[in-house]
Amino acid sequence: MMPNSSWKKLEDKIRDLASVMWNRTAAPERISGVNFDAVLKISSEEIVLIEVTEERNLAKIREDIAKIRAIKINYAVDGVFAKAFIVMRDEPTPGMMELARDSKVNISSVERFSQSVFDFDAYANLRLTRVFGSAINPATGKPDEHDYIPVRYMDDTGRRQYSAGDIAEKLTRGEKIILLGDYGTGKSRCTKETFSLLVNKVKMGGKFVFSINLRDHWGATTAIEIIAGHLKRMGLSGSIDRAMQLLVAGHVVLILDGFDEVGSQIFGINQSRRNSIRKAALQGVRELIEQCAAGVLITGRPHYFNGNKEMYECIGISPKNNYEPCLQCATEFDVSQAETYLKNVGFEATVPQWLPRKPLIFLVLAEIKKSEAEKILSSQSGEISFWGQFIDAVCEREAKIHTSIDPSSVREVLAHLARRTRWGDRELGRLTPKDVNQAYEDATGAAPDDSGQLMLSRLCTLGRIEPESPDRQFVDPYIIQFLFAENIVNDISARNTDVLSERWRQALKSTGVDFLSQWIDLYSLVSDAISIIKRETGPTNSQVVAELVSALSLIEMEGVDFSDVEIKDAEIAVLALGGGELKNVSFKNCYIGRVAFEACKINDESGFSIEDCEIDLITGLSAHGGLPKWVVGGRVGLLQNVSNAARIKSSNLPAAQKLLLSVIQKIFFQRGGGREEGSLYKGGFGQQFDRKVIDNILSLLVSDGVVERSKDGGRSIYNPRREYTSRMRAIKDQLSLSKDPLWQKVLTFDGRKSQ
Repeated sequence: MMPNSSWKKLEDKIRDLASVMWNRTAAPERISGVNFDAVLKISSEEIVLIEVTEERNLAKIREDIAKIRAIKINYAVDGVFAKAFIVMRDEPTPGMMELARDSKVNISSVERFSQSVFDFDAYANLRLTRVFGSAINPATGKPDEHDYIPVRYMDDTGRRQYSAGDIAEKLTRGEKIILLGDYGTGKSRCTKETFSLLVNKVKMGGKFVFSINLRDHWGATTAIEIIAGHLKRMGLSGSIDRAMQLLVAGHVVLILDGFDEVGSQIFGINQSRRNSIRKAALQGVRELIEQCAAGVLITGRPHYFNGNKEMYECIGISPKNNYEPCLQCATEFDVSQAETYLKNVGFEATVPQWLPRKPLIFLVLAEIKKSEAEKILSSQSGEISFWGQFIDAVCEREAKIHTSIDPSSVREVLAHLARRTRWGDRELGRLTPKDVNQAYEDATGAAPDDSGQLMLSRLCTLGRIEPESPDRQFVDPYIIQFLFAENIVNDISARNTDVLSERWRQALKSTGVDFLSQWIDLYSLVSDAISIIKRETGPTNSQVVAELVSALSLIEMEGVDFSDVEIKDAEIAVLALGGGELKNVSFKNCYIGRVAFEACKINDESGFSIEDCEIDLITGLSAHGGLPKWVVGGRVGLLQNVSNAARIKSSNLPAAQKLLLSVIQKIFFQRGGGREEGSLYKGGFGQQFDRKVIDNILSLLVSDGVVERSKDGGRSIYNPRREYTSRMRAIKDQLSLSKDPLWQKVLTFDGRKSQ
């Protein structure tokens, strides 16, 4: 037996569905001594009677049918046609169906009655065969059929975690949720898993659910356009009107994948104009969410909007009406999840500490020959070396399959495709067959033959954008950022000044700038990079100049004189002002992701200026009023206060807690990956070095699973578990107010007060 509250909800649902089906109000009513759960008066000559019953008992059904038959006869005498329904929780038996048929009474389960309103089974079966967002097999463009790896999704604080089942439950309660995550972190797999879970709930009397890829509805300005377009793609165009009725009545849960894929991200214009463009692009999505009276899950990248306020306004979800509207995808699998994935696809290799554990990376690894993938996974090199090996393995693989092309030519094809991606308006590219063929010809000097065409169609660093389109894109931003940086290094080495005349629309992100900076430093290309920067005054391609200056700013060196270079309208991921003095260079009307003032070498005599730029984040200054006079106009999104470090240093915290904060800072918040053990055996925040205490702290962090320890040539490397970053930040912020167990445990290591 269902609980009374659940049964009442089911009765309410049947009344609501009946109201939609007959476009009349359905209400309970007692007629001739019989209580009906829903009565709809269609006209003076027609009435609909609905009885909802929980019992699956033939004698009870026979009794109900007898009462209904008598009432039908009474109505018939008065010239009124009464159409009667008995709706059961479960499927009726053949005997029940025969009794009902003989008495002209319709009998069905809740599921079948729902289907008579909207054929959800047909929709669900069709939808499960289609692609969910970017959850696709990169080789075929078909849906990703690998087993779902259960992961957790975090709230804004990082303290509360949710499973896909928890999200499904929240949606059934009518909550509206925004799931944020970078490309390849599993947003689309979450939508697929959540949809599958909700499909099963529909069979138990739950709401219907539509899962919509928003990129399929670019330019849609109304809710009806999106619903109609979606159902037409499913081959269900005859159900559009009924679907809209159910949506408005609160019987459809919406899963919307990719709010960032219905409009371009645009730079080089003012902030208010960009905001208005994004809001206009999401007009149809916003109307759809506002019209939906049930739960909504919508996904997208976290930095598409200029902050949460704009996101809420553009999407149409208000945090005031929802307890936790925002959830975050973990950026990576944890070790256990990664190992489970490898095991599921037949790999025996363990997961190395340095491997980026993004779900999409594992999907690409699964497409590489097993022995080659296991060779990559057994390497103990760092991230930049991994990507080189990874792409080399892909090129070797393709050359072995297609003997008409050698590995270096495959690498050249990728380089040319990356260059073409630079010119386009999509971060991962939208490469037409013509683009791909031309890249092959540019790399080899000849048009692709049949073997070359086959290689191009299967290149596993490229993936289909959707099954219906021949266009392709790079499957992961790490890969494209690596190739972007590699192209610049090749241009510097070859002194290719033609690059200054190109027009780039895609910029290096922080990852790409790190790659570029490491290569310039490793191969001693600083002077070559400066030569390219100074080559032309006002080059067409300000972007390459900006990226070279950005990369140079990360290298510890003497001051660099750029000879009055002016950089305009560029997108710059990071500008570090503590590596060396950057002289005689100005930035105007640029977008800068982060300006780092730590150990700043710039002074008023440096000839350095940032004018009318939009800066997302400034670190190393204490307040907006502390901006130097050479930062003029523009907008600063967030200024990260450095007074936290100062107050740690000057506080009366115990020595062990200060050393814990120092270790946390180095492992979790300094640039780069893991930290070698030797770099951690130092003091910090004014506290002197104490090896015993630091050993205890490191052991505690490892045993609690906050940090992972690996070996590299006999040296211990400590790597952060990124899912605990927000927890570590909270310890830093709260200090003596922190109740975190780690904070309390370190007090037992050393009773001395800070010095």
